[in-house]
Amino acid sequence: MGSVIWRWSRFDGLANHHLEQILQRGGFLDGDITDPEAVNRAVRVAVENPATVAELDDWAQRAANRCTGAPTSDLRLEDSIGYLTARLDAVPLTPEMIDECLRKVAAVDDQIVGAKDLPELAHPDATTTALLWRYVEARGRVLAASL
Repeated sequence: MGSVIWRWSRFDGLANHHLEQILQRGGFLDGDITDPEAVNRAVRVAVENPATVAELDDWAQRAANRCTGAPTSDLRLEDSIGYLTARLDAVPLTPEMIDECLRKVAAVDDQIVGAKDLPELAHPDATTTALLWRYVEARGRVLAASL
């Protein structure tokens, strides 16, 4: 828990946006991600859930990588593209798989919109731009499959 609170206190906008998503998804955050007391309460409750502990550990490691300049894909676009591509390339492509892909697209779209003001998206580098283009292509395939 201490490493999560410490990493949160570094004021890394993108990392804290991801932390907010983790805590909100689990229903742990009852305030604003910028409120130290709300974050403290949320993390104290979240660490009682083993699945959330693993996700928080992953988040803390990714946040640490960002601080040290280690390469990381913070928006996890690569993971999302792989997920969508694997589903779309499956034979047969079932209506359930298309629904899964549509939910994934909606979640990634929300994540991108929520992070739009962060430096990684406001001024994307070549790698991020290429990932965004690949995501748009996969997203288009999902939308076409759903018609």
